[in-house]
Amino acid sequence: MGLFGTTSKGVILIDIGSASVAGAWMFQKKGEVPVICYSTRIDIEVRADEKVEQAMQRTLEAVCIQLVREGAPAYSREVGHGRIEMVLASVAAPWQSTSIHTVTLAEEHPFVFTRALMQKTVTASSPSPDRIISDTSVISTVLNGYETEQPWGKRAHKAELTVLTSTLDKAVAKSITAELRRTFHSHHIELTAFAPVAYAVLSNLYPLQKEYILLDVSGAATDALIVKKGVLAGVSSIPQGVHDLRKAGRGAATDALGLGAIDSSRNAAFGPKVAAAEAAWLQGIKDMLATFAGEHALPQTVFLLADEGVRDFLKRLIDESSLRTLWLSEEPLSVIALAPEHTASFVRARGLSEGDIFLSMLALFYQDRLGTGS
Repeated sequence: MGLFGTTSKGVILIDIGSASVAGAWMFQKKGEVPVICYSTRIDIEVRADEKVEQAMQRTLEAVCIQLVREGAPAYSREVGHGRIEMVLASVAAPWQSTSIHTVTLAEEHPFVFTRALMQKTVTASSPSPDRIISDTSVISTVLNGYETEQPWGKRAHKAELTVLTSTLDKAVAKSITAELRRTFHSHHIELTAFAPVAYAVLSNLYPLQKEYILLDVSGAATDALIVKKGVLAGVSSIPQGVHDLRKAGRGAATDALGLGAIDSSRNAAFGPKVAAAEAAWLQGIKDMLATFAGEHALPQTVFLLADEGVRDFLKRLIDESSLRTLWLSEEPLSVIALAPEHTASFVRARGLSEGDIFLSMLALFYQDRLGTGS
């Protein structure tokens, strides 16, 4: 069943980003779209005496407290009970990493391609001892040189599987799972990552858009993925993000005006620390896109995941800065800043819930990948 199937189960959604942690109560009545009836997001503030992992864990605990104290009553008012089916948590960089690799099966005599064979092939590799696999999925299957969406039961001499694998730091995953289990008393806890969530959801929301780049620039890191011919072709991440620009610009008198204050061509008070932070961030994005461009012509469509206050700035930045030279075509780019309204037809936010594009995408990911039993 696809993205817009039906289920009537309640779910706790957790979005652990590089700069903030969010949580939500979600439910879905049979035949209707998912409803988020409560949501909260808290910035990760790293104290002088702690590591960023400790700050994230402390923030997650604070979000869980709000979900119990404020979210549980809101959920009960909507559905008449407090039961949930599971907790679904998405974890971003720097605690998760995602890779794409190709696995090839070749035999002298034809073999039948089955789900069991695919599962055995996909799970054959294991991560390093300090990491766990949070998500593994086959995003492309080529039999005898021909890509096929329905390979089951077909005979082939050669099969090439493009596999998306996300791994998490084992210690971080253990602490996250322990906190969620302690708070919600649920033994069904699923951990996933940015790339599989974004790819699955955008593929369903924009089925005709077969080639695009997605940039998540909302936190302390920047994640990117590139889709070519409808298949996820590359993923990457850099350890700089909008959070670094905000942090560098806190001393500026115009900081209260928002991230627009970091634009040096429009702000006379633009300081050297902000300029250095912007330069490092831009270079990181440029290097990341250059790696993509070395293997693929960059698509003309760019999706942005960013806070509302920075979307216009980032759209100008992509289309006007040195980043634009990476595109071989002179045609204007189609830069789409994703916002809650893009998912409003498929996920409803009401009650004590504020529109949050990340939580909405996570709700749709649950429905597509987990809620239907697929």
